Amino acid sequence: MKSYSFQLAEWAQAFTLEDATPRVLADAKLHLLDVIGVMIASYQHQTVQAAKRAIQDSDAGGRGAYPLLDSSETSLAGAAFVNGVASAVLEFDDTHIQTNIHPTGVIASAALPIAQANGMTGRQLLEAVIPALEILCRLGLVSPVRMHEVGLHPTSVYGVFAAAYAAAKLKGLDVKTMADAVGTSASLSAGSIASFEDGTSTKTLHVGFAASAAIRAVALAAQGISGPGRVFEGKYGWYASYVQSKPDFRFSALTDDLGAKWHSLDIATKIYPVAYTLIPFIEAALELRKQCTIDPDQIREIRCAIMPRSFHTVCEPVEEKRRPLTSWHGRISIQHTVAEALVLGRFDKNAFAEESLRNPVINALADKVVHVADPIAAADTTRSRAVITIVFNDGQEASHTIEDMLGTAKNPATEEVYIRKFRSNVDGVISAEAADALIEDLLHLENAANVDLIFSRLRG
Repeated sequence: MKSYSFQLAEWAQAFTLEDATPRVLADAKLHLLDVIGVMIASYQHQTVQAAKRAIQDSDAGGRGAYPLLDSSETSLAGAAFVNGVASAVLEFDDTHIQTNIHPTGVIASAALPIAQANGMTGRQLLEAVIPALEILCRLGLVSPVRMHEVGLHPTSVYGVFAAAYAAAKLKGLDVKTMADAVGTSASLSAGSIASFEDGTSTKTLHVGFAASAAIRAVALAAQGISGPGRVFEGKYGWYASYVQSKPDFRFSALTDDLGAKWHSLDIATKIYPVAYTLIPFIEAALELRKQCTIDPDQIREIRCAIMPRSFHTVCEPVEEKRRPLTSWHGRISIQHTVAEALVLGRFDKNAFAEESLRNPVINALADKVVHVADPIAAADTTRSRAVITIVFNDGQEASHTIEDMLGTAKNPATEEVYIRKFRSNVDGVISAEAADALIEDLLHLENAANVDLIFSRLRG
């Protein structure tokens, strides 16, 4: 039997746009529009600028590629790294609900520099990105163990494989060489979530690490470096090595109905820049703010019902979550997130500012947020559910429930939602005219004769 990595390589290498349904194609273009808007919004972020300086220092001499918004020429891997950091630092990148993987950022970060550097068409870019998105979702469905539970960031550890498939296709590698690149990627797969504890910056670099690692794995394979064939299912394959409890892995998820059933259709945009689990809680909090007066002195408790598997990532330890140390730290805190939404009544790219983290009114409300188990949410991980109940000192209660957050398969976001988010993200960074042109180009990407021409006007 052919290895799973080889079977996926065969499918990815043969894929053309005619193999995609109209919705799959439309969704892929919207996802690219979405993540490019996020990259633009975050490009002046201090972490992105530090990542760019680090690449200039460590990757000196690399030439031939550009980060998305930069005129500083660097290597393909360097450009992929900067793009990846820009896609992830605001926690505004899309999410595959069942696996908690953020698919488009890592794939686009690696694919865009190759397409730009080689003057490739929009069709070629889409024919690499679409199968990679599907493969990435399927990789996350193999293991019943949630990667966060073993201390790993799923976007990073799985993302290097999917980005390698995309990069290898754009580089024109044959099936065997593509599979070699994926095999080598296992030795470059990493992503510790240790920074969840103290809010340090490393987690925000993971997408960049994975995208640049994929570029290097593909370059090695192109030079004849072989990679393990049974990299996924083997005795010492990735899953057996990374998930030490050795559960019953569902390897058939990699190829069952491949090309007929599209798990990538379950990728959801983020309406707010925060860990996806918390998005419906923001929506519920904003709705409650419309219904009642938010006065910390009059509130006894703010009860958030959430699936138990999210307790250790966004709810606990409680004292740590009530006072996040950094902007990124706040994005994985249900206590601060709900309190900020209730007090400020808005949540956009400027959320989690330093003044919000230290705001005494927000902090006072965060102290009153408690989390309880939601068995309904736990029973169906394909949905995005939240329940918030405000208990007032006089015993009265106000409650709001979100069953399916906007952007999910059961409550899909329209094209207009994506465009509105894109415009909000790029506002103040590029001109309205440039934004209009980008939207037009990306929504008709399959017709673009040269991908680099779409972005070259943004450099600098």
